[in-house]
Parts: sequence; C-alpha cells; structure tokens
Amino acid sequence: MRIQFLDGFRGLAILLVVIFHAYVQWPGHYPYGSDYANIPVIKLGWLGVQLFFLISGFVIFMTLDKTETFRVFVYKRWLRLFPAMLIASLLIYSTLPIFHERPDGIPPNMLSLLPGLTFTLPTWWSKLVGFDIPLLESAFWSLYVEFKFYIIAGATYFILGRKFLIPVLVALFVFWIVIFFISTSVEHQFLHVLKIISNALSLKHFGWFAAGAMFYNYFQTQKNPWFYAGIGLMVLSSLVVRIDALGFDYEVIIGALLISALFAVSFKSSLLQNLLQNKVLVFVGFISYPLYLIHENAMTAIIIKMAEWAPWLHPFLYPYPAIAFLVFTAYIIAKYLEPWLNHLLRFKAQRKTVKTNVEMS
Repeated sequence: MRIQFLDGFRGLAILLVVIFHAYVQWPGHYPYGSDYANIPVIKLGWLGVQLFFLISGFVIFMTLDKTETFRVFVYKRWLRLFPAMLIASLLIYSTLPIFHERPDGIPPNMLSLLPGLTFTLPTWWSKLVGFDIPLLESAFWSLYVEFKFYIIAGATYFILGRKFLIPVLVALFVFWIVIFFISTSVEHQFLHVLKIISNALSLKHFGWFAAGAMFYNYFQTQKNPWFYAGIGLMVLSSLVVRIDALGFDYEVIIGALLISALFAVSFKSSLLQNLLQNKVLVFVGFISYPLYLIHENAMTAIIIKMAEWAPWLHPFLYPYPAIAFLVFTAYIIAKYLEPWLNHLLRFKAQRKTVKTNVEMS
C-alpha cells in the first residue's frame, strides 16, 4: 500500500535538508559564507531528518506487519537501501577528482566505502581494523541510525511480539533521556558505560521512530489514543532534539514542534494530504533517498565552482544549478539504476535459493 502524502513528506524532508546543506552546514566553504544562515526555515532545515525518522517509524511498523520472519524483514530493508547506496557510493568515489572542493575532503582509498555499504559507523570500522577509516559522506550518519532502528524494531517484533514494539521503542528513548540527565550531574563508571551504550545505539532518536509507529497504529485503527500518544511523544522528542549540557535550545524546539504539528495534522486533514500529494513534492519524495546520499559534498563543490563560472549571478542563487543537476542524477538512479540493480540482486538470490533446494533434495 503506497501512501502518497507520506511521499510528499519525504519530498518536504529532503528539501529542508538540501537547503540546510546549501546555506548553513559549511559556511567556511561557501562563497557567501554565513550570509543566509540565520533565516529560520534554512537554519532549521536539518530537522528534515527528524521528519524522515517519523516517516520511517510509520513505514517500518507497516512493513513488519506484512513480513513473515525477522530474516525476511532484514533482507527487505537491505534490498531497499543497498542498491542506491552502492550506486551512490561508487558515483561519489569516482567523481572525487571532479569535486575536489568537497568539505568532507578526499578519502585516500576505497576503505571509505565500507561504512556506507554496511550501514555501520566509520568509528566502528576504525576500532575493528585498528586504524582510521576515511569519511566518504557525513550525511550518511542518519542511515546508520535507521539501520540500528531496523534491527532493534525487527528483533522486538518477531521475538517479543507486535504489542511490545512501541513500548520497547518508548522505553529505549526514555532510557536515553534518564541516562543523559543523570550523567550531567553524577559521575559513575557504570553510568558512563550506559551512556556509551545508549549513544552507540542512537537511542536519542527513538522517540521519533516510536511516534511514527504510534501514528501507524492510529492510521490502521482510527483510535484517538494512539493519535494523542503520538503527539505527546513528538513533543517530548522535540524538547530534547538538540539538548546538551547547557540546556534547551528553544528555537530548535519550536521548529521541531512545527514539524511535529504538520505531521500530526496530516492524519486529520484531507486538505493537507492533498497539498502533500502535489506532483512536485511526490516527485521529490520519489528521488529523496538517492538525492540524500549524493547531494551534500557535490552540491557544496558545485556552489564553489559557480562563484568562478558565473560571478554575475546573485550569490543566493549559486546552489540552484547544483540542486538541479543533482535532482536529475538522483532521478536517473531512482528510476533506472536502482530498480535494475534491485532486480539483479533479487534474481541472484532466487537462483541461489533454487540451487540450494535442488542440492538438498
């Protein structure tokens, strides 16, 4: 079942992230510096990632309900993410000499492909092999968070049962909050270990996933307690979305609450659903995953080149030729290359299964 207004949300989320990376993330590299970094919509564009997490919580619960086993679920998720990641990673690596202005730098070798292709943190690989693994794209961080969520959600659903999924996700999020606040005033070795574990599992973000799952339950049952529980958890997630030892960032909280309100209202308002289902947002939602993977460093490099190629252009407009080029590239990946590789991987998996069954018989 394809829910088009969620595709519209994906489009909105990636637009927010791209605009943030175009004007805010790398002020030391942009020709215009931080001239546009304080415009609220641009400054808070990184919250598009939290919107992605909400959507993921909804969609993963729906996927789990349609999947027979944990193994099949993980395979489906891998097959959904890996083809585009492989294509994007190879594209990024092969174009390093062209986009030498990349703010993330030029990785010295192909080991930089490992974290993205395995959806695991570069620091984990560095500890495993005993030396630093170079960074290919810093934007991949949210994919590492997503994959941890998939494993934990899938294991909970198939080992403990469907009814335990949301309580476990909420409990893990609350666990992170408790550990965070206690550790700001108490120092203890055991507490330090718990903090390391909660951060390693990215539990800080699990409130968004759990809220998305609650809205899936509301969407399925139309029972208002799930709707209000989802709102409550989004509010709590908004309060701590960028909290640190110095306290709350109220501007960020307001932005997160607005994102949350938009998501919640969409389940009650057919007008908002129709707005989200417009062709532009649905198209951008369709290409959102490959666009997210390839956009950050390449876009910044092209912005730098634009200052040389078109000095007559207003600086605010420098990102838009880059965005247009990357949207076209992402479309090619989403429309043609990703389905082709997905089909190839499925075909090989089916052949392997058939061969195994023949040998066993």
